[in-house]
Amino acid sequence: PRPRVPAPRAEPGAPMSVAYVLQTLAELRDPDSIVVEEAPSARPVMHRYLPILRSETFYTMCSGGLGYGLPAAVGVALGKPGRKVIGLVGDGSSMYSIQALWSAAQLGLPITFIVLNNRRYAALQEFAPTFGFGGDDPLVGTALPDLDFVSIARGHGCEAARVTHPAALREALATALRTRVPTVVEIEVA
Repeated sequence: PRPRVPAPRAEPGAPMSVAYVLQTLAELRDPDSIVVEEAPSARPVMHRYLPILRSETFYTMCSGGLGYGLPAAVGVALGKPGRKVIGLVGDGSSMYSIQALWSAAQLGLPITFIVLNNRRYAALQEFAPTFGFGGDDPLVGTALPDLDFVSIARGHGCEAARVTHPAALREALATALRTRVPTVVEIEVA
């Protein structure tokens, strides 16, 4: 097999790139932590910037089903007691099954949910041409402005933080990854 070519260093910016967020997460997470991913529009970047280092530390889904990520993170945490689970989800994907945050809080599971908030259902927008939409056609219901995942998370019983600037990212992720209670980190990304 060919050796993996390292991705170029992602630089901080405002708003942050998904590459910068995932590069920072890769540097901070424990290699034994388990990533459960549903961030379809970020997946190509994830493959470059969030390497999976050990067997049974990455779970994702087949294409086509939205809403898998949050409840799957709960299920993996239940199936792997004592392991740190990182639920990596997009803002759009998370809204299909946001009530999984309540389950995580009720069960006191050690999950850090990272919501990559780009204020839209990016995967649906990217697939629109496949379904016959033209470049200027309106895509009703795919913009997600003004969602407040910190309030949503706290309303479900989780700890929460929002990161809007790259200078705050490292500390927010490090704190969330150390905690043993369900925590949501909403990160505004480009």
